[in-house]
Amino acid sequence: MDKILILGGTNFIGRNLVDCILKFDNYDITLFNRGQTNPEIYLEINKICGDRNTSDINQISNKKWDYIIDLSCYFPDSLDNILKMIKNPPKRYIFISTCSVYDNNICQSILKDENSATLNCNAAERIDSSAATYGNRKAECERILKQSGLRYSILRPSLVYGPYDSTDRLYYWLYQIKKGNKLLIPNQGKSKFSVTYVKDLVQVILNLLNTNTESNIYNVTTYPQLSISELVNTASQILGKIATVQYADPIFLREHDISQWTDLPLWLDCDYFTFDNKKLLNELKMHMTEFSYTVSSTIAYYESLFWQEPKYGMNEHLKNELIDKLMKIKNT
Repeated sequence: MDKILILGGTNFIGRNLVDCILKFDNYDITLFNRGQTNPEIYLEINKICGDRNTSDINQISNKKWDYIIDLSCYFPDSLDNILKMIKNPPKRYIFISTCSVYDNNICQSILKDENSATLNCNAAERIDSSAATYGNRKAECERILKQSGLRYSILRPSLVYGPYDSTDRLYYWLYQIKKGNKLLIPNQGKSKFSVTYVKDLVQVILNLLNTNTESNIYNVTTYPQLSISELVNTASQILGKIATVQYADPIFLREHDISQWTDLPLWLDCDYFTFDNKKLLNELKMHMTEFSYTVSSTIAYYESLFWQEPKYGMNEHLKNELIDKLMKIKNT
């Protein structure tokens, strides 16, 4: 029976992963985390309580793990400390990175592959905790792992969505459609971005537990090129709604200080936040889940939560103000 150590495991990706692994009887799972997120779940699983950024991590050093799955690393020093203290090398160290590691100032091509340039990380960025340095820190973590001598797999998902997602980025649009709200859509909803269905990411991890391939890096993108309009059209059909749409030019949105991705989730005023997945499909023989099914299962999850108002994205009042301004401009 393979012993698996999961760093994290009780939040979004982790819950989907653990739920899936528990269906098999040939894995012995141990979770290492602080015990602060959903501590009431997985009472039947071995748990080690501690903060990975402190000496608590010493609790894992003398044990032998067949696989280590790292879901919760955001700082290079944290990974460096863990790798230095591992006395029994695992068969594979699976590190969940991000497509945010790519340097979009250097490479603005559509559908970047795994060989595209990644971000640097200076001393200040290495310890900074802001969202602005997230990609830099993850890129540095990748470099540390590659130099460790361990067999590794580095997975770079894009925007991850599906059951247990609490970020509300994709949910923002589902909620608007479900509630019959007017939709403010930038750039005709045509700009492309990549997304990753969480259960596809989990399946990639499971495949890596059953392969003897050498160290590797994969973009894990279910849909390398998706648009807001495609999402809205698919969700509208599933929910049986006819969305009322007002399109906004990016110039108009910038003039009104509307931020990409945060005020209007999933909006990026370009097409180069798209990431190729051919290497993953070819080498791991993956078959990605059909898009309408992923949206349907995600909607079912939010149905179970009774459609709480999203925390992400602009508020209704501001959105309706902007729509009114656009309609006045259109009618003049």
